[in-house]
Amino acid sequence: MAEKGFIVESAETKSGDTATASQLGSRSAETDDGLPHTSTHFSSSSPVAHRRRLAGIIWDSLDKSPEDRRLIAKIDWFILSYVCLAYFVKYLDQTNVSNAYVSGMKEDLAMSGNDLNYLTTFWTIGYIIGQVPSQIIMASYVSPSIWLPSLELTWSLLVAGMAASKNVTTVYVLRFFIGLLEASAYPGIMTLLGNWYLPEEQGKRACIYQASSSVAQMFSGYLQAALYSNMNGVHGIAAWRWLFIFDGVIGVPIAAYGFFAIPNSPTTTRARWLKPHEKQRAIERMQSVGRRARGRLTVRTVVNLFREWPVYLFTLSFVCYIQATRVYSYFNVWLKATGRYSVEKVNLIPTAGFGILVFFTLVFAWTSDGLRTRWPIIVWGASMSLIGAIILSVTVTNDHKADPNIPAILAGFFLTYLTTGTAGVYMTYITEVLGYNYLHRALVIALTDTVAYVFVAWLPLVSFNTGEAPFFRVGYKLTAVFLALQIVTITLVPVAQRYFPVGKYERNDEQEDQITAAETRKEDGAAVASTPPAQKPRPVADGAVTVV
Repeated sequence: MAEKGFIVESAETKSGDTATASQLGSRSAETDDGLPHTSTHFSSSSPVAHRRRLAGIIWDSLDKSPEDRRLIAKIDWFILSYVCLAYFVKYLDQTNVSNAYVSGMKEDLAMSGNDLNYLTTFWTIGYIIGQVPSQIIMASYVSPSIWLPSLELTWSLLVAGMAASKNVTTVYVLRFFIGLLEASAYPGIMTLLGNWYLPEEQGKRACIYQASSSVAQMFSGYLQAALYSNMNGVHGIAAWRWLFIFDGVIGVPIAAYGFFAIPNSPTTTRARWLKPHEKQRAIERMQSVGRRARGRLTVRTVVNLFREWPVYLFTLSFVCYIQATRVYSYFNVWLKATGRYSVEKVNLIPTAGFGILVFFTLVFAWTSDGLRTRWPIIVWGASMSLIGAIILSVTVTNDHKADPNIPAILAGFFLTYLTTGTAGVYMTYITEVLGYNYLHRALVIALTDTVAYVFVAWLPLVSFNTGEAPFFRVGYKLTAVFLALQIVTITLVPVAQRYFPVGKYERNDEQEDQITAAETRKEDGAAVASTPPAQKPRPVADGAVTVV
């Protein structure tokens, strides 16, 4: 099946006049990053223009035409609601083992040493294996509206099944398959957002989506604390087992909602909640920023991807980012190892960090879209977390019961949460840079996350050996190194954009295909013109037939 692409049209009318906002709905522009964005045109001297522009910064649809406002409101209602709920469930199911571990699972399953890290490792191996195949399947073969909810429903049932585990080996196996299925969620949803939102809209939505993971981790802490206090031993079931049951059940109705809410892409959508003229307007919106629709994966597409710099630079930067975010996963392990806090407090104290993270995620989102820039926001978040990692490196000692500065250590942990809030900005940046090709966007989003989690599969076993808790000899220092490298690599992206424009190989191939097609049509036309007309039979007097 040939790729069905969006065609980028000029922002000028045939008469040479610039098209109005009502004609195009938006106007192409460029940021200091070299990124395209759109904005509705108003006279700069009009008070109404200033008010609407301010309203547009607060929420971008407020300065658009009534038609676009209605369309964006619908997309937000269905797509944004689903992706936030789905990612909430995904992260709840991904991270609940940490809460279960400090709430009785360690003792009940006789876990010791690096067993908690092995639970993460088995999940990560499944996650690594599943990401790229999932993106290829979703991009070329199975609609997102079928693929994403089906996998979510399956992993939710597996999470509930973890409650019946009798030994840690069973948990290892289930964690592997949960990771394999959850691999579809993050890259798939980020790709879905890029199919429907313009650059000045996507940053906010991606960060709101990202914030739902922080809410999930807060909720997991509160839920486990409540279950430990109120349901531990009910029907002979330990509180940590109830956590897995509750988390699994929560995912089932959300997966069912996804079958209805996900609209695929503007050119392939069958969503019942979109009217025909709204589908057409969605296509026009993507045309205005050069976004391409889904197509079949070819060898040439893959070769062209690896001939461009984004796959390498974004992957390197994202690897550093993901490794840096691992540190606060061991916050509750540090709290428990100090012997200073009850089980309830060990589960509750880290939720404050996720509350801080939610706040800064939204700050990063609005600042990024409002200023029409990406990489400085990523540097901002990484710099604050770097300060936290340095604090932990110099204040946490091997004699944890005599730590002289508990407030500084808590502050250090809370600061390390902040870089996580830029994940949505990262993915929006990738979507904008690779907007020229749907498959390149989908593959780079998957590859960056996959390569990052290759390191997650083994590096924490060395850097955050839980047998060393709470003094991780390598972990805090290595986190600081990764944050510094993240800052350096992401600042190279705008430099690369300036000197090495992307998409040239795809454009060259398209031009060659067009020339070949034109030559083929010309040859076919010449062949038809040179063919003599068909000879018709004519009867003669004696009844024979003569051909003339």
